[in-house]
Amino acid sequence: MTELQATVILTAVAILLVPLGVWAIGRSKRARRAMAPMAGMMLLLGAFFTADPPPPPPAENAAPRPDEDDAPKDTPRRHS
Repeated sequence: MTELQATVILTAVAILLVPLGVWAIGRSKRARRAMAPMAGMMLLLGAFFTADPPPPPPAENAAPRPDEDDAPKDTPRRHS
């Protein structure tokens, strides 16, 4: 996916979700018990979207390949 496609998709999602969020917040403020709908949504979000720890850095989970030597390889030097 190119950067342009990602930008277009994120913009389209924002264009759809922002009015929906504004409508939901306005609707909940007019409700007789304004916090009940929000509490229900937060409860559902908490039930389905758990906080997972981030994955370990690549250096911690990288295993050496069996065909690689432990000795460092000489890299060609560039003259500038």
